[in-house]
Amino acid sequence: MENKDKNKKCSFKDHKEIEASCYCIQCKIFLCNKCRNYHIGLFQNHYLCDSNKDIKEIFTGYCKDHPNKLDFFCKSHNQLCCAACIAKIQAKGNGQHKDCSICIIEDIKDEKRNLLKKNLAWLEELSPKVDQKLKDFKMIFNKINENKEELKAKLQKLFTKIRNKINQREDELLKEIDEKYNENYSNEDIIKDSEKLPNKIKKSIEKGKLIDKEWNNDNINALIDDCINIEKTIMDIKIIDKTIEKCNSKENLNFDIILDEDEINTIINSIKINYQFFFKFKICPIDINEDRKFLISGEKENIMTKVGQNNIIGTICVNELEENKEYNWKIKILNSRDYDNNIMVGVATSEFDIKTSNYNTCGWYLHCRNSTLYSGPPHNYNGQITNLNKVTDEIIVNMNMKTRTLKFIIDNEDRGNSYTDIPIDKKIFPAVFLYETNDSIEIINL
Repeated sequence: MENKDKNKKCSFKDHKEIEASCYCIQCKIFLCNKCRNYHIGLFQNHYLCDSNKDIKEIFTGYCKDHPNKLDFFCKSHNQLCCAACIAKIQAKGNGQHKDCSICIIEDIKDEKRNLLKKNLAWLEELSPKVDQKLKDFKMIFNKINENKEELKAKLQKLFTKIRNKINQREDELLKEIDEKYNENYSNEDIIKDSEKLPNKIKKSIEKGKLIDKEWNNDNINALIDDCINIEKTIMDIKIIDKTIEKCNSKENLNFDIILDEDEINTIINSIKINYQFFFKFKICPIDINEDRKFLISGEKENIMTKVGQNNIIGTICVNELEENKEYNWKIKILNSRDYDNNIMVGVATSEFDIKTSNYNTCGWYLHCRNSTLYSGPPHNYNGQITNLNKVTDEIIVNMNMKTRTLKFIIDNEDRGNSYTDIPIDKKIFPAVFLYETNDSIEIINL
């Protein structure tokens, strides 16, 4: 039980407004000072602790689920338990450990003491390194978080671009509708003009009668100009009449929006995130002779470049391949002398020695130059000829930890397993060997 509220009240209903001073582990109730005194008198073996303390941090010797002493140890769960915990019948909170490996505490005492010594030695060794480990962890976490935010920003940018394209298409189609209706019917401005007609007709009639009375006066030019204005009004009326006739004579312009929802869903669902997690190479020890040294170059930790002069040199990745899983990764050859591709790719066991490059004792590989196989036991290949093509630019490695098979896919051509029955009793890692100076490869998890 965790007491987050420090102002706990007494559990006795008549004292529910009084602040509790302690907590009874067995009864699981809060007690004020008055109740505490009665409780001690009635239950002398009960354990009372300060009500403001976190009960989880206090070891009382009693089970947290039952009012019993912790006299037993569960080996299956590495946990102290009481008689009710190991009861054969599981009911009402009893028997949680009825099927576990149980012993009395006395039997586990020496084992725990020996383990304590080992744990103390481990902690003492870790202690001076822990600050650096935490710094490294924070740096890695920040890098991962930056990568996540960058990916989210890219996705938002993509959908903003899609929305802009949709808005642009919407504007184009709205304009098209206006143009199509104006072409087949008329512009809505004619409605505004028609609303002025009654007043124009009335004024034209009045004006016309006045002109007729004054026709023989000297200002004939002005009278004729007024006549022309009346004629224009009549023309406007005839245009509206023709428009009305045109609208009445035409069938309604039917329309349909072509929308293939399946096609839209296909397009939307085709927007996917391609997650590419990079393998990270193990750093080559400094004590390797300079002429056999390799360098992890560039910003990406999944790029390996050999800078030494003599002998083949190899490394394995940090990432261990897990049991019952299938893995695919791509090896891209970034640089190789005259495209000789004197490079080997495959997998190695945890016995791999980065100093000696023991490819013929603890691993299974393909030589990219001549597509031959090299391996340790149980196959013991040393230049075994295959039906595979020479690797020019890139190769996909497939390791199936469930079927214990290894294959190499070159130029998208799968010609079956090169290795079967690979023992997986030891940890297995992706591995690479380079021979020529400045040979460089990149490894990408697919």
